Amino acid sequence: MHLIFSEKIDFSTNRVIDWLYYYDQEYEKFIGPSENKDHFRFTDKTISFTFGGVNKEEKQDIIDDSSALKIDSTWFRRPNHNTRPFNAGLEYNGVYPENILKYTLQQRTDVFWEYLGYTLESNNHLGSFKTFELNKPIVMQEAERLGLTIPKTLITNSKKDLKAFFKSCNNRIITKSLHEIIPEYKHPTEDSNTELSFHQYTTLIDDLKNTPDVFAPSLFQECIDKEYEIRTIFLNGSCYSAAIFSQLNEETKIDMRNRDANTPTRYIPYQLTPAIEESIIKLMDKLRLSYGAIDIMKSIDGHYYFLEINPVGQYGDVSMQCNYYLNKKIAEHLINNN
Repeated sequence: MHLIFSEKIDFSTNRVIDWLYYYDQEYEKFIGPSENKDHFRFTDKTISFTFGGVNKEEKQDIIDDSSALKIDSTWFRRPNHNTRPFNAGLEYNGVYPENILKYTLQQRTDVFWEYLGYTLESNNHLGSFKTFELNKPIVMQEAERLGLTIPKTLITNSKKDLKAFFKSCNNRIITKSLHEIIPEYKHPTEDSNTELSFHQYTTLIDDLKNTPDVFAPSLFQECIDKEYEIRTIFLNGSCYSAAIFSQLNEETKIDMRNRDANTPTRYIPYQLTPAIEESIIKLMDKLRLSYGAIDIMKSIDGHYYFLEINPVGQYGDVSMQCNYYLNKKIAEHLINNN
């Protein structure tokens, strides 16, 4: 059986499942706490780990309805460490402070949950149980040390330092999120729980008039006039790249995500230089990543700028527009362990 950690709605996951079905493979998809019996659940299973001793025997048992499950491969497509998959199911009726007891039980659950991911990663797998987001500044500096060029960058909470950076960049900079999307928020109403999530588009800044003297730590970069963007999908040591002509649309010049379905963006297959691909491979090895969606920009003066890596980023557009058949390649990796 192939176990996939994903989300309730992820089209890339479903396309890989199509190929697993085509190859007559058994699979299960885990999407977090769910009473939906169509998806894999940990709460209705028993799990045991045995290791150590003179013989150093290692054994993992996942039992479902008295039958042992054999997991042949695991795809950590979108692992979510907030899923809290185990619930002791005990009602509190003691005198010990309830909040401390719940915290202690949750700490134990987290250790158990993380060890489960660790053991699954010891066999055939793709992606990482622990890595579903990266520290952008650290990744940029590691990329630079491995030979990639990055935009001139400032991280600050000071308007004074921002003004000096702004001036050094010819009064034209951009700001982007220092982290990822703002987490989901459920707003209870009489009818339903409304789920909201947000992300910050890359924004052009050409005026600092309304900037406060002190603000939350933020990331700023020089504004680079691009010839095109490049999205590179790194998969098990290989790079699959697409040139994306986002500068042809006024709405996507600064951030290609700011688009609508009626104005499609053009993609074409693209071959990075051997030196850039070698640096990417070294970077992914340094970060211990077998998968990542990498953003690069080619400027009008011919320089390539590394921007960032999303370790669980989408690859569907690149695969479909460039006929890379990545869904098929991922399914075959899970089946064949290569």
